[in-house]
Amino acid sequence: MTSLNGKSVLIIDDDAAMLRALNKVLSGEGAVVTSSCWVGGAMEHLTNKAKQFDLILTDLRMPFFGGRTIVGAVAVAFPQVPVIVLTAFGSPELQAQCLRLGAAAFLEKPLDTPQLLAVIQGVLSSLRPGSTRRAGRRGEVIA
Repeated sequence: MTSLNGKSVLIIDDDAAMLRALNKVLSGEGAVVTSSCWVGGAMEHLTNKAKQFDLILTDLRMPFFGGRTIVGAVAVAFPQVPVIVLTAFGSPELQAQCLRLGAAAFLEKPLDTPQLLAVIQGVLSSLRPGSTRRAGRRGEVIA
């Protein structure tokens, strides 16, 4: 497993315990993690030009705006940043919808740490060096 050293990751989830757990796992792999418990805060982080993210992990269901909002906004404004959608309430229809919107992968909670790290590595390794586009077609399931 390749480490996530120096990779900047934005995590968006309204569950504080999930934010802490994901932060601990990814930080332990060397990632620089920024967390947000609401979509508005996440959008502030995304529009801050000083912050460049290599990856975004977002919960699907959150108050007011959910992961689909994040996926759609990022696909338009920051197409070079892959988004992985996490949910405890998945279905094949939701997965297909998120992938069509531009999600790089879709994972169901509870998360298995080795699987999460493998999916992250797969998503990050699918990026073409020096490119703003991911290798492969957008919405491809990596897991």
